Amino acid sequence: MEEKIKKLSEEFFTNFWINYDQIEIIKKDENIFLIKIQTKDSWIIIWPHWKNLDAVTWILKLIILKNLENSEAVRIYLEVNDYLKSKDDRFKDFIISKVKYVEKSGKDLKMPFYSSYERKKIHDFVAEYWNPSIFTKSIWEGKERRIHICKAEEKLSIDIDWMEI
Repeated sequence: MEEKIKKLSEEFFTNFWINYDQIEIIKKDENIFLIKIQTKDSWIIIWPHWKNLDAVTWILKLIILKNLENSEAVRIYLEVNDYLKSKDDRFKDFIISKVKYVEKSGKDLKMPFYSSYERKKIHDFVAEYWNPSIFTKSIWEGKERRIHICKAEEKLSIDIDWMEI
């Protein structure tokens, strides 16, 4: 399946006059594939504000789905010159700044709208790298769903066996 995806990807970018140095297909999981392209024409694929990247990925995915058997469950991700990795790094830096704000101020912070995928990344990142005094929660449903970064209240413990109060 990887070879078929690679062939379709190469044809796709060639037909759109995108010059590329390399296309690599990485199977991330069952029916989940990462298409990595190295190109000097990355600005055409990504620009502006990664909106083209979403559109190009969608069109490429449709072409691949049409040409593969049992393709209903196939997921395709497109990585251009490690752009998604650098975007993730910038996103993490932004979240770190917000977590530090919550730590310093002690106030909960309601974040703007993020997709379910981005919310999951925030939940995972905060859970993995911060102590239990900072946590995240999602509130509401659908387009109103927002993630909150919260500081846990410190709990007072009482030693029951101690005689003096």
